[in-house]
Amino acid sequence: MHLKGSVIVDRARRMRIPPLDSALVFLIFWLLSGIVFLQFFTRYVLNDSIGWTEEIARYLLILVTFLGSAIAVRRNTHISVEFFYRYLPKHLARLLSAVVDFLRISLLGIMTVLCIQLSNNTQQMMTSIDVSKSVLYGFVAGCFCLMTLYSIIAAWRHVLEGKLDVAPDVPASWEE
Repeated sequence: MHLKGSVIVDRARRMRIPPLDSALVFLIFWLLSGIVFLQFFTRYVLNDSIGWTEEIARYLLILVTFLGSAIAVRRNTHISVEFFYRYLPKHLARLLSAVVDFLRISLLGIMTVLCIQLSNNTQQMMTSIDVSKSVLYGFVAGCFCLMTLYSIIAAWRHVLEGKLDVAPDVPASWEE
């Protein structure tokens, strides 16, 4: 069953990149869930909450958010405005896609560099545990680096295939 545009082909294309980021975000999410449950249980059942759970839950939520963003870039499922792509002529839609790809790669690359600088310049420690906040900022920088890499791969795919997968689930007028 190899039909162009089918879900099977799309799923097979996505599986070329090992979903290590998905497994990591899954693990972090369940760790976050466990800590939030521990916080709830100690606060409302035992009437004596553990102090570090709130801060750690906040940092784990940040990790889930940025790693989830990297996964969304890899899958090309971030919110986008496909109105212009649907109604522009084919050559203008490809040009617009190239400009958007360039801007996205540039922005994510700049954010990677800024997060690395922030991570290197941070000496502040977390309040409840003896870990530097630079570890958190380094993880966010790694997520931005992943997003940049995934954006480069998507842009390269656009150049090679000449296809614009702006919204993978909505067929565009130039592909029909």
